[in-house]
Amino acid sequence: MNKKNIFQKLDLRIEQLVAYPGCDQKRLNTRKTMWIATFFGLVHVILHTGAFLIFAPQSLHLLISYGYILLLVLLIALFIVPQLRANFIPYYIFHLSILLFITFYFILKLGGIASSAGLIFACLAFVLSSIPLQNIRITYFLFSLFTIIIILSGLLVPWLKVPEEITPRLNAIVFVMNTLSMSIFIVYLTIIFFAQQTKIEKLESDKLKEVSEAKNKLFTNITHEFRTPLTIIQGMANLIRSNSDEWLEKGTEKIEVQTKNLLNLVNQMLDLAKLEAGAMHVHVFQSDIISYLKYLTDSFISLARDKNIQLNFIPESRHLVMDFDQEKIMYIVSNLLTNAIKFTPNYGTVDIYAGLMPDKNEFVLKVSDDGPEIPSEHLPFLFDRFFRVEDELRSQEVGTGLGLAMVKELVKLFGGSVNVSSSKDLGTTFTIILPVTNIAPEKDIITGNSLSPEFFADVSLATEVKTDHSETVIPSNDLPILLVVEDSQDLKHYLNTLLKGQYQLDFASNGETGLQKAFEHIPDIIVSDVMMPVMDGISMLDALKNDLRTSHIPVIMLTAKADIDSRLNGLANGADDYLAKPFNEVELLIRLRKLLELRKTLHQRYASGEQPIPEENHTLNLEDSFIQKIRKVMEESLDDDNFDVHQLCVTAGMSRSQLYRKFKSLTNTSVIDYFWTLRLHKAKNLLQTTAMNISEVAIAVGFKNLSHFSKAFKNQFGMNPSTVRK
Repeated sequence: MNKKNIFQKLDLRIEQLVAYPGCDQKRLNTRKTMWIATFFGLVHVILHTGAFLIFAPQSLHLLISYGYILLLVLLIALFIVPQLRANFIPYYIFHLSILLFITFYFILKLGGIASSAGLIFACLAFVLSSIPLQNIRITYFLFSLFTIIIILSGLLVPWLKVPEEITPRLNAIVFVMNTLSMSIFIVYLTIIFFAQQTKIEKLESDKLKEVSEAKNKLFTNITHEFRTPLTIIQGMANLIRSNSDEWLEKGTEKIEVQTKNLLNLVNQMLDLAKLEAGAMHVHVFQSDIISYLKYLTDSFISLARDKNIQLNFIPESRHLVMDFDQEKIMYIVSNLLTNAIKFTPNYGTVDIYAGLMPDKNEFVLKVSDDGPEIPSEHLPFLFDRFFRVEDELRSQEVGTGLGLAMVKELVKLFGGSVNVSSSKDLGTTFTIILPVTNIAPEKDIITGNSLSPEFFADVSLATEVKTDHSETVIPSNDLPILLVVEDSQDLKHYLNTLLKGQYQLDFASNGETGLQKAFEHIPDIIVSDVMMPVMDGISMLDALKNDLRTSHIPVIMLTAKADIDSRLNGLANGADDYLAKPFNEVELLIRLRKLLELRKTLHQRYASGEQPIPEENHTLNLEDSFIQKIRKVMEESLDDDNFDVHQLCVTAGMSRSQLYRKFKSLTNTSVIDYFWTLRLHKAKNLLQTTAMNISEVAIAVGFKNLSHFSKAFKNQFGMNPSTVRK
């Protein structure tokens, strides 16, 4: 084991010794530095005291006594420091002050500074030991004590007597020893202080970077949440303008829903800002919370019935009178119940439990569902703004990711706590604990139509759209296949309206499903969002462009990330085009058409049957490699009149339908027609470069009938085989 590993392990062990729950890194560094300084001070005293005992026990009995006292004080500090939390700083002020006063006493006993064997440097070391505390007032205070000690030591010299055993020679020797050792100790403190400062500066720099990244992520998510509803609103407005008879009612309904979603999002963000700024007012009244929770639960019964979910309210007692804010409790419970119903499968169960903590004056509220498990790595971030669980079973659901952040802040506002647990067998449980008080004025609970429709918007919207066309089955016709990969159900609805009749449409709700569908159907073009659950658009794009089955498919990234860095990132990963939400529908249609037209360059490159000229373009290299594999198998089978496509499928690692779609996209011809063309080109080459006669050439390329060969050759090249031979 090398020295570096030993020191790293030792450093970690000291950190574990002096750390405590909730101790931040800066405080931990200070505690560690002070503990190490105390330890080295203890070692220093032991060495000096041991040396005095060995070489001059009688002459230096005062310094030996001083050493024993310091050993006691430093040992106490060594064991007390790891236990201290809030009183750490006051203790160290007291500790260093005691060391100064003890040293001052022995300086006087030894006859003053000049005959004190260098103890004045010990005083200076104790003052400098306060620097790692990074509190200028403490250092000023201790330095003031040090100054007073020097002044008093000088003023009291006429009344002081130097012990007879402290000869000038002995005093000089010990003076040099103490001066050197204390100088080394002071240098060590200085080095460790600068090392600590460097570490703290790095931590602060990392923290600033982390905050900056968090802000960027937050603003990106905000942009995404706003741009998708705006895209739908803009699209519906255009549809109403162009065809009001068909879209006036349906379009205005969609616009109203998205407007409410935007307003709800804005209100949640404003409420979060108020909560964090401490500006959110609490209107607490004393009432029966059990009755109120039953009323709230009953409001969700019809919503649960739509999914055949059993909703159970399980109170520990029939009544519990306590102080609470009805509006904010309504938000908390409604949000948790909405999520529970949303993520619970049909015929599942959702329970809401309410009661008192045993032996504690605390109220417990639990909302449980038997839906899919939330991955453990996501649990710590579940209450972060805009965080949404990227889980395959939960990916079909919509939501902003602000609801649970609001729940957490509201619970904190009441002085309570919220946590979540999730497992495969037991489902997910949110537990809220609130302190119970009975000091507010009494008030009857407010019932009636007080629940806002926005609380149910996510669930009802998802239910409505899922019965629509969100996973369209591709019909069999000659229109190009367009795969739309987008997690917003309403945006998929709008794109379906915009593009149907011009494309065969297929839909996927996340990158993983989109990738599977792309492999299965080999679409002609793909339109994809960037920010999606399970697998984002960039990851899907990377997988598409590096797989032979799909590398040729043009992809348009459709996203709220409109900044230049995001565009460059998408284009660098192989995106053929990039559109920011909200987009212009005419622009989207034109870009789709132009990308499909660009496929004609691939047709010209591969359809001729000639070997393509190598290029530096990575995408073309992949397609060239694919065509070369196919050509190799075909060339080995040129003389086989019963050529079978099965061998091509094995070589390409594709199914028959995948091979057909890929090959058709690249060459604009079928595999059999391409094979036919390749045979004729090979025949022409043989006629030009060998002495084989026409019959031998025809047989070599799989034609058993000479007249059939001559006719096919003339149709392909406009001349007879004999003309080419001449």
